[in-house]
Amino acid sequence: MFAIAGQTRVYLGDRSTIRRGVILGGNGEIWIGTRTVINEGSIIAAVERVTIGDDVMIAPRVYILDVDHRFDRRDIPISQQGYITSPVTIGNGVWIGTGAVITRGVNIGEGAIVGANSVVTKDVAPYMIVGGVPARKIRERP
Repeated sequence: MFAIAGQTRVYLGDRSTIRRGVILGGNGEIWIGTRTVINEGSIIAAVERVTIGDDVMIAPRVYILDVDHRFDRRDIPISQQGYITSPVTIGNGVWIGTGAVITRGVNIGEGAIVGANSVVTKDVAPYMIVGGVPARKIRERP
């Protein structure tokens, strides 16, 4: 069973699968396309919007977040500074490896591959393979 936390609005396409232990949270919208699979232990947090295309493979323990903490001021604790949000978009046919983190504002192009345990902080071009912390181009798909 998976969980929906907060007041998240989830839109799930036909023949998509959300595995056990997945948490969909926040107060925003999560759009999941058709034939997409989100595997065990993944967390998707949408304060604004996360859009995931068709035929996307999301491995176990992937975090996708459209939100981050503010930390611009030193005179008050980070926990009291609020949040910064920016939508995340994942294109059709993307494969995201185990343990990857996709941060706010990132767009991942169609057919891209994100390596296991990568932290994606910038857009990924279509059919690009990225990996590392922070994620960087490894090569293009053939």
